[in-house]
Amino acid sequence: MSQDETDDEKGFALFDQFLEDWSRRDFIRRMGATAAWTAFSGGALAFLEACAGGNTVGETPKKGGHVIEGNFSDIRTLNSMLSSDTASNQVIGLMFDGLLNVKKNGDLIGALALDVPTISADGLTYTFKLRPNLKWSDGQPLTADDVIFTYALAYDPKYADVSSPRRGDLSKYIASVTAPDPQTVVIQTTQVFAPFLGSHAEYGILPKHVLGSLSAKEINTTDFNSGPTVVNGAFKFVKWEKGQQVTLARNDSYWAGPALLDQYVYKVLPDSVAVTTQLKTGEIDFYAYNLDPAKLGGKLFADKAVRQALLFALDRQKIVTAVFFGHGSVANSVEPPTSWAYKEKPQVLYSFDKAKAESMLDSAGWVKGSDGIRAKDGVKLKFEMITNAGNKQRESMLTVMQQSWKDIGVDATPKLIQFPELVTQIVSTRTFDMFLVGFNWSIDPDEAPLFHSRNTVAGGFNGADFKNADVDKILDDAIATLDKAKRKDLYFQFQDIMSDQVPSPIILFNTGIFGVSTRVKGADFGPFNQFAARPWMKDVWVTDGK
Repeated sequence: MSQDETDDEKGFALFDQFLEDWSRRDFIRRMGATAAWTAFSGGALAFLEACAGGNTVGETPKKGGHVIEGNFSDIRTLNSMLSSDTASNQVIGLMFDGLLNVKKNGDLIGALALDVPTISADGLTYTFKLRPNLKWSDGQPLTADDVIFTYALAYDPKYADVSSPRRGDLSKYIASVTAPDPQTVVIQTTQVFAPFLGSHAEYGILPKHVLGSLSAKEINTTDFNSGPTVVNGAFKFVKWEKGQQVTLARNDSYWAGPALLDQYVYKVLPDSVAVTTQLKTGEIDFYAYNLDPAKLGGKLFADKAVRQALLFALDRQKIVTAVFFGHGSVANSVEPPTSWAYKEKPQVLYSFDKAKAESMLDSAGWVKGSDGIRAKDGVKLKFEMITNAGNKQRESMLTVMQQSWKDIGVDATPKLIQFPELVTQIVSTRTFDMFLVGFNWSIDPDEAPLFHSRNTVAGGFNGADFKNADVDKILDDAIATLDKAKRKDLYFQFQDIMSDQVPSPIILFNTGIFGVSTRVKGADFGPFNQFAARPWMKDVWVTDGK
């Protein structure tokens, strides 16, 4: 029997179990068998009743009905400037448009703005023209004041207490956001800021007339964050049943015209046999060490030889084959392969080499004791690994990592927590030893949010507390020029350093497939518009109108 046949048998067995577990649910009964297996064979049942491919020739779109989108992670917030996770962004993007949106090929298009902005010759000033007669769902006009207010939450010192993960970058690079008239927004940067349009012009615009009277601390806790009373996107908020589902309804006053669907439901499912998350430029799963010297991780992982040894000890191709059914690739770099700045072979490449891993730990002074666990200066190489419960791929990965590291004298214990708690650990509390997570890149190769030292502050994405002066300078230089060739060279240097330092080793890039119901038509999925960027969602329809 071939390996492919073996993997297929495993896949069918898991899928049969999934159907058995969920056969009593109405939404699973309506799935066609072909659509269901197509979904699972990619290692990702991302939609249960959701956006299938384009319309069949001759079919006339119908108004009415609903779709249910499945995800194993609940959302954390519905405030676009507080959100730090894909699950929340996925729902927020249907209720709140930004200035721009993204097509499936990565091209930027106008959303609340008519088109991409005009940019001054020095690259410091972006002038956006808003669409005429924009309105909030309560009938109030949407103007440049709402844009000014939204960006102020992440860069204006007045709102320094707002827990926005965007503050680290925007407070440094945004000088001002002004409005010469209600339909014009002028954003001035402190210097050339190359990732601005690709990474920071898509944030959902929030209503100043609802939130503008609140203090910074009140913004963090307002009821609006869990139940927005007004929106500007294709769908309005109806209900969030925490841990179960979020229900949205059509916004008839949407600027692009009413959606065809009556209702959209984001369903929280028990595990990733049902659904897995994706990333805009190809899903990545990586683990990060806590490098804070005040924490246990700082004592265990401060020496890069330890970090490198742990990566050499992993048979990552086996993980791709066994856990993801071959739908992925071993990661050689911190940049995804779909990025124009990807370097296929950075300075250090990590193949599976158990003997080398053990030799490196021996040389670094981590010696095996009578219990088989390595120790140095009285401290055992023993730690916890956290990931989100329900993600069966990641749960399996932790099991593989645990055994692989046990084989070289490392005691690593998996710990499963709920996804909102995992995000809180990464961006706020940071009491973990090591975490395993997937991460969502934007269309720009800038990775300062994850690896620049300024983003180690509470609320930032650099929860590993990685600080490297050379990396900081390269990342700063790379966003200070619009010359693509110069930027690419700098990102190649960045990838070389990260391959040596491995503060957050990337295990693989997942190429999972979206599963869909044959009753759903009109979607236009691509690698860059899977989540918040869904300009096609208003045109999705269901053949049965239910």
